[in-house]
Amino acid sequence: MKLKILEIGKMVPEFEPENIFVLFGQSAPPELREISVIIDFKKNDNVIYFREGSKLVISGKEYTITEVGDLANSNFHELGHLSVYLNKDIETLPGAVHAIPDEFPRFKVGDEIEIIY
Repeated sequence: MKLKILEIGKMVPEFEPENIFVLFGQSAPPELREISVIIDFKKNDNVIYFREGSKLVISGKEYTITEVGDLANSNFHELGHLSVYLNKDIETLPGAVHAIPDEFPRFKVGDEIEIIY
C-alpha cells in the first residue's frame, strides 16, 4: 500500500529528539494537523496494516515494525491515524507501533510512504 504525503504539520520536527511521528488521514482535526504528517489514506479490505515484521518505507528509508499496539490497526483503518515510535524506551500505547532503526524520517510533501504487510 502506498500513501502520498500531502502535508507536514509545522510541529512535526519538534518530535525528532524523541523519535516519534504521527500519521493522520485527511480527516485530521486542526489541532492534530500541526503535529501530524497528513497522508492520502485509503482503507484496505482486511483491516490489518501492521504486524511485527511489517515494513514502512518513507522517502526511500525502510523501517521494520517491532511491536504493534492493540488499537493501531483499527485506528489506522478508521482514521489513517498512527503514532510511530522509533525509540525503544517509550511504552507502546494502544494506537502506536514501534519500529527500527531509530532514525527520524525526512518527510517531504509529495513523497510516498509504503506499507509492506
